[in-house]
Amino acid sequence: MDKKEFLRAVQACRRKMNTASFLDKLVSALSIGAAVGILFWAAAFVVPLYYAGLYAGLALFLAFLTAVLISAAGRAGMEQAALRMDSFGFEERIVTAHENLMKDGELVALQREDAMQQLKAHGDRIRIPILPSRKKILVLAGLAVLLTVLAVVPSKTKEYAKELHALREEIREKEDAVEEVMEGLEQLAQEELTPEQQAEIQDMIESLQNSLSEYQQASSQEMVSAASEKLNYKYESINAQLSAMAQSMQNGASVSMATAESMEAMADRLREMSGQELASANGAGTGDGQGSQNGNGGTDGQGDGSGNGDGQGDGNGNGQGDGDGDGSGNGDGQGDGDGKGQGKGRGIGSSSTPHDYVSIPNAIADSGNLTGNAVDHDDSEYFYAQNGLSWEGTHMSHEAVIGSYEQNAYEGIAAGKYPSGMEDVIKEYFSSFNR
Repeated sequence: MDKKEFLRAVQACRRKMNTASFLDKLVSALSIGAAVGILFWAAAFVVPLYYAGLYAGLALFLAFLTAVLISAAGRAGMEQAALRMDSFGFEERIVTAHENLMKDGELVALQREDAMQQLKAHGDRIRIPILPSRKKILVLAGLAVLLTVLAVVPSKTKEYAKELHALREEIREKEDAVEEVMEGLEQLAQEELTPEQQAEIQDMIESLQNSLSEYQQASSQEMVSAASEKLNYKYESINAQLSAMAQSMQNGASVSMATAESMEAMADRLREMSGQELASANGAGTGDGQGSQNGNGGTDGQGDGSGNGDGQGDGNGNGQGDGDGDGSGNGDGQGDGDGKGQGKGRGIGSSSTPHDYVSIPNAIADSGNLTGNAVDHDDSEYFYAQNGLSWEGTHMSHEAVIGSYEQNAYEGIAAGKYPSGMEDVIKEYFSSFNR
């Protein structure tokens, strides 16, 4: 056996030693990482921990990286490999030969020749196991199985964690959108505007700040939906205000056209965002809705129709005027909704019988919560009309009265005048008049 063959034998022993050391450290490190991952998944059954899988995977990755770094730092050298070979009964012949491999001399040559002869004759004694012990491998396998089971077994807490994460993501998107609009309004406020316009824009910013606070405090999908409905109304209101400002500027106000164009662009962006909020609140659906209507026959035979259908679609309604006179009409309805369609129609007819109007007295009330003419109420009188008791005064249609109160109610919602949770009740109340 020459020098090169001797070196190859020592190098082969060193490679086996380093490989075995790495595998042993890797199995130990992965066992620790799997145990940490098990703790994360076990916690996910108790608390809503959405990122349990990510944390478990990160623990395993860090365990692998640790094993690689430790193994690289503690690699065995040639001398260590020679000593390990001597441990199999060569009585330090291999390490001595390795130390004197580059030296010359009669004694050195005799010792090297003896070491090479012994290595050639008994090299099969050198057996270095590559794999870790069976016990370590079984422990890692058991931990891996347990980790997998905990990861795939469903639970209500895991589902809640997913829902909560989706809710937080939605809230984050809403907050980003509101902040974007607020930044745009703040930029508009820096333009050359009148004090009144500056005050209006500042009110818009404060109103959106309230919506931002509502999103930050939301802890359920219902709270997010309620905040989104209010925000959609605010978007529409701000859009109308900005459009009016831009129009007045273009009609000769003493401001630059660039400011008016910026304001109009902001209004367009709000129209787009308002549509997105409305679509998000209502959901998506497809289908056709059918509507039918019955109306009270009057001078114009008007009637509203409603119907149910699946998804969003178009509905057709026919109006029939009923009353002391003859009235009839046909109309088209429109159906939309999430899972239900609604149709509305307007009939056309004629009759000699007057409508049942809502009569508004000269004084409605002295309460500050109601609106109306609060003077000359002593002159209000009532009489028996053909269709019942009526107050003498200004006569308005039922639709006009409801529309007025509905507008005031929605303005109160946008201003935050009502207790939390009452917004949906108010909207449902007024929407019932259109069914």
